[in-house]
Amino acid sequence: MLSVYKPRSRMLVLKYHLSEEEYFDYNYYTSWTAPDKKKYRVGYYLKVLLLYAAIAGLYIFSRRDQFLTMDLVIFGSIGLLYIVLVPFLVRQSVQRRVRQILSHPENKHILEEAEVVLSDTGITDKDPESESRYTWEAIVKKAETKSSYLLYTNTYHAIVIPKRVLKSTEDRKELERLLNEHLPLSTEMT
Repeated sequence: MLSVYKPRSRMLVLKYHLSEEEYFDYNYYTSWTAPDKKKYRVGYYLKVLLLYAAIAGLYIFSRRDQFLTMDLVIFGSIGLLYIVLVPFLVRQSVQRRVRQILSHPENKHILEEAEVVLSDTGITDKDPESESRYTWEAIVKKAETKSSYLLYTNTYHAIVIPKRVLKSTEDRKELERLLNEHLPLSTEMT
């Protein structure tokens, strides 16, 4: 009799409460810092700077006095200051949006206990309000932030796996194995 070796399907079960900071990190990355947002960021800077340059130019042109150099220095300094402040302002805007989302009672489950089960057959994502099952093919992008692994199921929604819940080397290795075996390189966000 011929026996066929079938490797046992392994799974990684992670239970955690997502923190507000981890939820913010996911939203900030997805809406602003992700590599695929570079074109959006550049466009944002250009629009703001062109509008600012047009207003400053009209003001300077309308005055036509001996203070041209002073006006250019003042408007140039304010423009540079704004460029430096944009990441801070965007960060503040995303933080306000996250707080607003979390303030709604229907969104309370976002920070409640979640259970994510990753196995060779797919991913199950459960919280007190819902349960979703995904095949590995449903993951369109994967990314990593300072605090979490993000497994995107569409352009904006991701399964957020905080790094802090991977307490052992074995858990980290198993997650890496599952991601490397089941997600094509095209899902990488560099």
